[in-house]
Amino acid sequence: MLLSLLLLQALPDKALLFDSDRSGNFEIYGMSVKGTMETPLTADPAYDSWWPKPSPDRTQILFVRTPAGVHDTDYRQVSTWLMGADGSNLREILPEGAYGWGLQGHPEWRPDGQRIATMGGSSINAQIFLVDPDGGNPVRVTRTGGGGPRPGTNVDPSWSPDGRFLLFIGCPGAFCLSGGYEVYRVRPDGSGETRLTFNNRQDNDPYYSPDGRTIALLRNTGALRWGIYKMNPDGSNEVPVIDDGGVNSKPAWSLDGTWIYFHRIPPATGGQFNVWKIRPDGSSLIELIQPRPNYVNEYPVNGLN
Repeated sequence: MLLSLLLLQALPDKALLFDSDRSGNFEIYGMSVKGTMETPLTADPAYDSWWPKPSPDRTQILFVRTPAGVHDTDYRQVSTWLMGADGSNLREILPEGAYGWGLQGHPEWRPDGQRIATMGGSSINAQIFLVDPDGGNPVRVTRTGGGGPRPGTNVDPSWSPDGRFLLFIGCPGAFCLSGGYEVYRVRPDGSGETRLTFNNRQDNDPYYSPDGRTIALLRNTGALRWGIYKMNPDGSNEVPVIDDGGVNSKPAWSLDGTWIYFHRIPPATGGQFNVWKIRPDGSSLIELIQPRPNYVNEYPVNGLN
């Protein structure tokens, strides 16, 4: 049974993190993987707090903030924060404009907890960086736009389970229209960059399964239509997990790899995003927070991604 998160020093394996605007601005919450025992972990109406990420030992939560009302519409105003699993010991690790960056966001823990991958740099040419958990020691990974193999931007980093590779979304050319962004893989030292998708669709948020055998990703497949797809680690065998005409966003694997959590607006329903889960084979679609609320619940996460 999930105890109150406010009494815990580490998140239980059966806990989910997510964010919600139920209070008027976005705050971080925890709940059980069954959608019960919702617990607020942040409470500051001056900010929108979102994109929660538990540390590998589940004692800390990485997340981002923007001024209230901005949310995820302007990465130029993002700052990156850490707090304890119970919401205590809140501290800013990457202020807005850190290292002269024009934007930042999408932070992700390395599986050993010793480094964080994030996007940063110019507001018109974002790249992938690594930083320490305190925000220090920034190292650029991707080299495009400055002597690298491609001139385009690189965003949405995530780690392989063994920490040997990063996935990210890259622009193959100097400029990408919405359908131009593709999935790439690279080593943390910037070597071995490999393009994995060639679909002329906008891809986002690629994540390895916990066993490293599958990649789940978000794909735009039409006007106001987003699906979650999966593929082999080499980019082969791309198939939909769910692409039903609705808006299905930001896949996140369960710790054991048996579920994919995401937020969703079902087709022809309107309304707000809510938290759902589905089996990787596309079966057992379940809405977790019920009855369906009239406020946003989004970015659910159980494990590292």
